[in-house]
Amino acid sequence: MSAVRVQPVSTHLIEIRLRPEFADAEGAEALARLRAEGLSALKDVRVSRLYEIKGAITATQVQQAARELLCDAVTQESRVVNPGTPPLNGMNFWRVEVWPKPTVADPPGETVRDAIAEMGLPRPDSVRCALVYRLLGRSSRAVIEKAVEKALANPLIHRFVVSEAHP
Repeated sequence: MSAVRVQPVSTHLIEIRLRPEFADAEGAEALARLRAEGLSALKDVRVSRLYEIKGAITATQVQQAARELLCDAVTQESRVVNPGTPPLNGMNFWRVEVWPKPTVADPPGETVRDAIAEMGLPRPDSVRCALVYRLLGRSSRAVIEKAVEKALANPLIHRFVVSEAHP
């Protein structure tokens, strides 16, 4: 009798962002909203999509899905996000992740999960989608959190994480 090899369940984070040479209309809108909430020192905001993919799917298969399904190769680039503590930068670069709360449905995530399976890859157990805002400008975490709660996230349905980031 041969043993059946089962792929372990893992979590992968894939970020899809515009290439730097392209204007970011979503980022410009977010910048205007954050400035209206008092973050006048912000110089730029860039927006990207973050996909948390959980299941018995390999890193290679997730990267294939990112290239062939999630990313427009002309205007966007994809990268695997490795969780970890970023180096402190003197409060000049910030990363804000806005996720739906676990109790809130994520229809785009469900669509991506189904599309991955339609590609012939293993169907993930779950896919959750978030927006990532990369902020350039000096501020404190407390001021950014207050502005994000008013301008970028609805506290009833979103959770968000603010962290210092490298450029």
